[in-house]
Amino acid sequence: MNAEWDNEESSDVDGLDGADADQPGLPEDARRALVSLLRSRFVSRARQRQVWDALLAYEEEIRERLADLFLRLVIDRDLEVAFKRQEVEEDVPRLLRREKPLSRDASFVLLFLRQEYAYTDAADGPVVVNRSQVDEFLRAYREEGDGDGARFQSRVNAAIRALADLQLLTVDPDADYLFTVSPVVVPLIGVDEVLRLEAAYRRELDMVGSAPPDLENDRVEREA
Repeated sequence: MNAEWDNEESSDVDGLDGADADQPGLPEDARRALVSLLRSRFVSRARQRQVWDALLAYEEEIRERLADLFLRLVIDRDLEVAFKRQEVEEDVPRLLRREKPLSRDASFVLLFLRQEYAYTDAADGPVVVNRSQVDEFLRAYREEGDGDGARFQSRVNAAIRALADLQLLTVDPDADYLFTVSPVVVPLIGVDEVLRLEAAYRRELDMVGSAPPDLENDRVEREA
């Protein structure tokens, strides 16, 4: 069995491996790609080349299967990532409730990562951030009790760990203060979500009386 498929939690998913070869349905590679989409928040060509190839080869068939479950397939071919999105109509059953929501700190760090990706030319290679940058972004609204720094560092650690667990951040094995940002943050966090998170972030800054980062000037400096 290919090592990439071996990363699944079980090689026999809902009887897929035991299905009769003559039984109509998706080919095995397509079914495994579908299972990967259902089990993971996203798949990427960089991490799962075989899954990615099967997804593109059977895109329409997989899209139809997800639609049967009230899920929409999102593929970004430029960034080579794909994920499922829950349909939002009121009468649609909620199927993704088990996905644990991000904490406020992790959500704000995700906003920071999304901004970093927007400032960077993808042709320059992977987007890398360091811990000091994450500290600075969250430090603007240190909460009551963060005065000695220990509680604040605990918050930073928890936010980084949450995003690393979702594979949105990858820790550099040779320098644990460096993190590679997954390209999935771009299609996953659309313009509307960026605006919502920015508004929430600025509200938090107002509550603690901190000046918000000058995002527009920062963007100009980076692009200059």
